[in-house]
Amino acid sequence: MILLKNINFFSNDAQHILKNITFDIPTAKVTAIIGTSGSGKTTLLRIIAGLYEPTSGEIWIDGQNLTVLPKTKQQQVRSKMAIVFQHGALFDSLTAWENVAFPLYEQGAMPLSKVREEAEKLLEMVDLHGAADLSIDRCSGGMQMRIAIARALASYPEIILYDEPSSGLDPIARGLICNLIQKQQVQQRMTSVLVTHQLSAAFQISNHFVFLYEGEILFEGAADELMTAKDPYIQRFIQPPSRSYRATDLVHF
Repeated sequence: MILLKNINFFSNDAQHILKNITFDIPTAKVTAIIGTSGSGKTTLLRIIAGLYEPTSGEIWIDGQNLTVLPKTKQQQVRSKMAIVFQHGALFDSLTAWENVAFPLYEQGAMPLSKVREEAEKLLEMVDLHGAADLSIDRCSGGMQMRIAIARALASYPEIILYDEPSSGLDPIARGLICNLIQKQQVQQRMTSVLVTHQLSAAFQISNHFVFLYEGEILFEGAADELMTAKDPYIQRFIQPPSRSYRATDLVHF
């Protein structure tokens, strides 16, 4: 469904952020783009979403090279795509259901009398039954992320992009978000792309892995292949050294 060919991206101050990125994103699977902060993960996701333009290279979606299409046609192809931003990026002045309903209002394809009903259905899909009238400041971080996912689902996309969806969440909330992403992929056969530096989240839900280091791909493949990769940097990332406890660390035991 999605193919990236020789993607390069330079920042405004001429830093080479992405370097000849080429890989496929399999249909109806979860692809995790992993690596440390500053490796280019979020930049790559935003290029896929159309928020940034690559300096060079090609983006293919459903057999169409978006980089040679006019903007209107690019937007039409990308209309099947939704993005969930880090920390949700919700509207604080709107309630939960109003945030979810925002894309429905924009599309204008549904009678206004049905919009709230549809928004509540979407909230139920992310296990937030009864939360429709909550203000955003009364929602926990995990709830806000689920509202953001419900808002992304409001356009009924075929492709959904997640930018660090479990960042800053406690382990329970992180598990809920991972389970939700996995459920949507299985039930809707959705193609998902997950940017994260949290290996536990990536391994829980992903079928395919792309490892970035300083803007280049060090690895692409399945989880078991990643675990046995010989590259020393990848090994340090996936198997960090155990902490060496000093005597002072054990005082309270």
